[in-house]
Formats: sequence, C-alpha cells, structure tokens
Amino acid sequence: MTSDSDRPKSDRQILHEQMEASLHEYERDNRSLFLSSIAAGLEIGFSVFLMAALYTHFHDLVGEQLLHFIISLSYPIGFVLVIIGRADLFTEHTTLAILPVLDRAQRRRDLARIWAVIYTGNLLGAFAFSVIFVRFIELSHNVDNSALSYYGAKLIADSNSGLFLGAVFAGWLMGLLGWVVASSSDTIGRIVVIVVITFVIGLGGLAHCIAGAVAIFSAWLDTGSTIGVIDVIRFLAIATLGNAIGGSVFVGLLKYGYIATRRQQ
Repeated sequence: MTSDSDRPKSDRQILHEQMEASLHEYERDNRSLFLSSIAAGLEIGFSVFLMAALYTHFHDLVGEQLLHFIISLSYPIGFVLVIIGRADLFTEHTTLAILPVLDRAQRRRDLARIWAVIYTGNLLGAFAFSVIFVRFIELSHNVDNSALSYYGAKLIADSNSGLFLGAVFAGWLMGLLGWVVASSSDTIGRIVVIVVITFVIGLGGLAHCIAGAVAIFSAWLDTGSTIGVIDVIRFLAIATLGNAIGGSVFVGLLKYGYIATRRQQ
C-alpha cells in the first residue's frame, strides 16, 4: 500500500511550498541573506575546481568530445553543495522570489532588493573562490592552469545571441530544478534531480551566471589567460539577463499562471 508520504505532491502543494519558502526569504534581513549568498558563490566554485582537476588528468588521454563529457560530470557538485546546504543562489530565486509578487503578497521593489542582495553576494563569493583557486593552482602541481584557459574560452565562444539563448535555457532548467526538488520528499531524490538537471546544463554548455562567474573570474585572474575584463562583463551581463528571463518567465510566470487560474475556478 502506498503511504501519503510516497505519493507525488500536487502542483498546488508545490506552489504553496514554494510561496512559503519565498516569503520566508523576504522576511530575512539583508545581512543574513547576503552572508548566505556569499556562501553559495563560494561553494558553487567546487564545480569549477573539479572541472579543472578532471581536465588536468584527462586532456592528454582522450579526444575533445570525450573530454567535454568528462568535464560535464563535474558540473553538479557545486549545485548539490549549495542547494542541499540551503544557501541562496540567484538562479533559484529568479523563479522563487517572483511568486509572491505575482500573488500580490510582495512589492516589486522588495523583489529587486532580494535579487540585488543575492546576486551581489553570489558574485562576491564567486570572486573570492576564484582568487583562492588561482593561487592554489600557482602553488600546486595537482591542477594545470591551462584548464582555466580551456574553460574560459568555451564560455565566450558563442555569439551574443547564442550566449543569451543558452542562458535562457539554463535559467529555465534551474527554475524547473527548484520546482522538481520541492516535489521530492527525500534527500537522495533531490540530489538525483540536481545532478541530472545541472549535468544537462554543463553538457549543453549553457551559461549559468554564478557557476560561470567562478570560471571566467579564474580565467581572467590567471596570468596565462587571454580573457579580458570586457569578456568578463559581456559574459556576466548576458548570462544574468538570460538566466533571469528563463527562470522568472518560463517557470515562475507560467507555473503560477496556470495553477493560480485553476485555484480561482
């Protein structure tokens, strides 16, 4: 016999839980939110750390396509640390934080505050991790700094349009990730969802503004890299806009729209 806890949650239950979680974030003070966001920016850096380690050990042994697949396996680790550890990540909140605004429980200026605090904290954490990581590479023989140039070049290889559409897909997937994670009642199930969805982002080369920030900051700080400050600004601006649209429009707005409409009938 299937117990109630084993049954999948309804979309209304998920919306209610997402709304409650978002309202809790609105009630937190800026200091708490900012510190949690810095932690998320730091922790997601371990995706880039593992990428560089895998590149170091395999780039001379396998072809380009297999190397890309192997490196994509590194992508989920930082997201698992952040999401299961309950730190605040901007691409989760593009979907989450917009729900109370759509429900008229919060104002747009409060949404702007939440996004600004989390995004700033994430970038600060990402930059701090990059500084430490680049210094580690300089002092260690375990990671090759050519990994930074390799991944940095991949981040800026697409045209502005290609980068933007990839970022929309990444934001869309991150919004769906938060939605599906909320529907799971056990930690193992949540980890599986995080791994599968973020692996798709990594394999597809889709731009994620925070994980990508660690990689492009690291490539920029590395003395042997050709990544310049214009490349950093271009990537962050386009990736952030695309992620925000993907999460807030294709998940937040649509999910709320069809569930709230049924709720009112």
